[in-house]
Amino acid sequence: MDVGKFLWGVVLAILFLHFAVAFMRKAVRAKEVRYNWPVVLLSFSTIGLGIFLVFFRQL
Repeated sequence: MDVGKFLWGVVLAILFLHFAVAFMRKAVRAKEVRYNWPVVLLSFSTIGLGIFLVFFRQL
């Protein structure tokens, strides 16, 4: 496995998790905004799966 690509994957995964958690915290506190939570979870899962496949599975 290419170490450089793996490290970029780790960096992007950490950034992705940081932004996902920050979004969830702000979304829970926003009382006037309603989110379609299944679609939000599906979109975050799709982005996470893309990062996993490209950087960790080397596809």
